[in-house]
Amino acid sequence: MAQTDYAVSVDIAAKGKMLKHVRFLARVSVSTAEHLRNAYYDALKSLESNPQRCPLYKPNNSIGEELRYLLFSERYRIVFGIVGKAVFVYDIQDARQNVDKNLV
Repeated sequence: MAQTDYAVSVDIAAKGKMLKHVRFLARVSVSTAEHLRNAYYDALKSLESNPQRCPLYKPNNSIGEELRYLLFSERYRIVFGIVGKAVFVYDIQDARQNVDKNLV
């Protein structure tokens, strides 16, 4: 079992965005929505150990903090920062879109 080194906290707006995606997908395919939900939780769980493995995220407009990202479910991106032993998830993005405006 992997050791948990970091506490992961997700911004309420990011949680809401993910829930909105899952609900939308559930109208089309419940199994696809469940797959996305499970992939999301697995991705968050993976951030509990070694989040530094994720590449740096360089938004168009800097927010003055080093950000990283983790891709999951082929097209979604978790944007987060690391402070001490905590991981703060700021945004969940559809990686096919330019959505840096959410970080400003």
